[in-house]
Amino acid sequence: MKDEKIFSTKFKAGNRTYFLDVKTTKYGDRYLKISESKRTGETEFERHQIIVFNEGIDKLEEKVTEVAEKMRNKQKSYSDNEKRKTHRNAYQPWTEEDDTRLELLFCEGNSVTELSELFGRNSGAIRSRIKKLELKEKYGTQQGV
Repeated sequence: MKDEKIFSTKFKAGNRTYFLDVKTTKYGDRYLKISESKRTGETEFERHQIIVFNEGIDKLEEKVTEVAEKMRNKQKSYSDNEKRKTHRNAYQPWTEEDDTRLELLFCEGNSVTELSELFGRNSGAIRSRIKKLELKEKYGTQQGV
């Protein structure tokens, strides 16, 4: 019983075809063989393969899912908690009180850096909120913004 095929599937993506084959070794251990075939000429193909044994399949599934989410931009490369270590209010919603305070401090001429420290948010968040509230248009361009 050498390299017995248990399951096979394939899919095409552009000029490449991917094959996923679950097989067993002569000792009965299962493994996954992932193959890529790319047409390089009329009858020529370039092929690459990797093999993942049973003990690595759960990690492979986890990492492929993680990578797919990143490629689709569904998952941030950082956590909100990580960002809050440096900016305590990162990703927290702005309140009406925050907006009123920001407008007042903006009118007083505080710089983006100062506002960032006061609100516990990064400078990009401060600039974005100033733009959303149209504070530059209302009060003119302030220094440091």
